[in-house]
Amino acid sequence: MDDNEAIRAFLRHFFRLENLPVEIIDSARVAWDRFQAAPHDYSMLLTDCEMPGMTGVELAKRVRQVRADLPMIIFSTSVAVHGPKHFATQGFVAALPKPVALDTLRSTIRNALVTESPSTAGTPAQSEQAQI
Repeated sequence: MDDNEAIRAFLRHFFRLENLPVEIIDSARVAWDRFQAAPHDYSMLLTDCEMPGMTGVELAKRVRQVRADLPMIIFSTSVAVHGPKHFATQGFVAALPKPVALDTLRSTIRNALVTESPSTAGTPAQSEQAQI
C-alpha cells in the first residue's frame, strides 16, 4: 500500500515478475476496509509509513487486532530516519528503506511469506494475496 503512483507501478511490475498475486491500494483507509471485509484473504501487508488520512503504522495496528499472525513489512523513507528497530517494536517483521535493492525486496517478501507465527507455526502462509 503506497500513495505514490510511481511506487505502486514499480511494485505492481515487481510482483508480476515474481509471480505473486497482489492487491495494490493507494489509501490506508481503503486498505483497511478491504481487509476488514475478508481478513483471511491476505498473506502479508506491505505498507508505506506516511500517507494522508491514516499512517501505515496505524493501519498495521488495526490489522494486528484482527490478524496478529499476518506478517507486515514497512517500506518507507521513514526507515532511514527512525531505523528498522523502531518499526520492529511496532510489530513489523521487516523495515525496508526507499529506495531498496531488488534482491533485498525479493528476499524480505519471500521470508515474510514463510515466517512462522504462534498460530501458523509449521505451515506456510495460507493466503494467496499480498496487500500493498
